[in-house]
Amino acid sequence: MSMPQTGRCPSDCRLHPTLEESAAWAGYWHAAQRDKAGQPYVGHLVRVSRHLVRLFPDASSVERHAAWLHDVLEDTEITAADLAARGYAPEVIDTVQAVTKSPDPEKTYAQRIERLARAGTVSAIRVKLADLTDNSDPDRLVQLPEAKAASLGARYRAAKQHLFEELDRRSGDQDANGSSQPE
Repeated sequence: MSMPQTGRCPSDCRLHPTLEESAAWAGYWHAAQRDKAGQPYVGHLVRVSRHLVRLFPDASSVERHAAWLHDVLEDTEITAADLAARGYAPEVIDTVQAVTKSPDPEKTYAQRIERLARAGTVSAIRVKLADLTDNSDPDRLVQLPEAKAASLGARYRAAKQHLFEELDRRSGDQDANGSSQPE
């Protein structure tokens, strides 16, 4: 799948993987995995990448790479150091880390979303919104047992609403001040 890069290249473009390479690596790393409905996991990555571009037509190259890689640290044995060794820019790795579920079992899902809204970069919030858009798709949820679908649907809708509100707030802060708030 080919998606055009917009904005500046992350880090040094001569060394950084292309979007096609990110898609290929992500597909390779997630190859044996299935989603909650039993479908090949790579389909989720394709849809998240598409949702990102649909929701945010100005999505940066960093965001587009992170969309492909958003679950790699959480769901595979790949580490941030592995991504760096493959040439990924620190901005891409930071975005992937920001959307990766923290290893703290004490934190609830709502607390993790709140932390992302409060401390995450705009790029991380946008990638997470693309992820949540796919996770909350009624066509996907209907494949799950009814109670699980209802629970996940409510959780994902609330998270999306909170993160979109945070983007709106930051955009309002930028409009009022003439410059964006620190990410």
